[in-house]
Amino acid sequence: MNSKERRPTLMQHCVAGIVAGGVSTAALYPLDLVKVRYQVHEQSPRAYRSLFHAFTSLLKAPGSTHWHWRAMYTGMSPALYGTTMSWGLYFYFYEHAKTMYANSTIPPSIGHFLSGIQAGVLCVPLTNPIWLIKVRMQVQGTQVPYKSVSDAFRRIVAEEGIAALYKGVVPALLLTTHGAFKFVAYEKLKSEYYEHVSKDMTIPASLTIGAFSQAFASAATYPYQVIKARLQQGGPSADKYKGTWDCTKRIIKYEGVTGFFKGLTPNLIKVMPNGALIFAVYEYMSKLLMKADQDSLTM
Repeated sequence: MNSKERRPTLMQHCVAGIVAGGVSTAALYPLDLVKVRYQVHEQSPRAYRSLFHAFTSLLKAPGSTHWHWRAMYTGMSPALYGTTMSWGLYFYFYEHAKTMYANSTIPPSIGHFLSGIQAGVLCVPLTNPIWLIKVRMQVQGTQVPYKSVSDAFRRIVAEEGIAALYKGVVPALLLTTHGAFKFVAYEKLKSEYYEHVSKDMTIPASLTIGAFSQAFASAATYPYQVIKARLQQGGPSADKYKGTWDCTKRIIKYEGVTGFFKGLTPNLIKVMPNGALIFAVYEYMSKLLMKADQDSLTM
């Protein structure tokens, strides 16, 4: 098999996904924090009036004259754990499923969609607890602060039971369609690029394709994200919801359809560069890992 025919192994896909998730999270975390705060504050006195108000509220406490830059990274540790684990596992499961469907009679786009669903369903039970802890640490301003990820895990289990770690799992499962839509778009755009532009995926090309794929998927599934964040935030704000359907009905009743899209602007600002970084770093790392593997075989 020559170099052009070589494909990354499943483990190389996993490692490339881990690196991509870590890089994107470290670079864009403040936007994710603002998005989650937007989603859960609803009609409270702390609700943000604009992006500028959101960032200034985080950076400067009421009555303070000092900027607190570390506030922009509240809850970043579980976010890093979550994204690296999620993307590593997701790419591993996705590529495994894609190979299986490629050998069937299913059309490629449907195969990519089913691969995305399958990968997401396998990842949710493994990663939901860490995402719940991330949300709790991001919105814990009025609660007793968690000291660390391990402290959050211990207290949630002790105070609410182990089942609490899986709050929001239903909308999380529904959100597997997000990854499916994203990868269908990515595979389609990448195929068009290879066919009409070049057989070699450049960094600018992967940045552009990744950004558009992520934006498409995020806009299509954003209401699920709002519901999931509302259920996971903890405290009285979350306890008033009896479940996914009750949360859905309450948002419609008290906030209207627009309630499902709170925080969409900062989310889109975040997801486009996030998608760009994820896929660009992933493609770059895949090439590096294949090259390193090939060089070791020729030594």
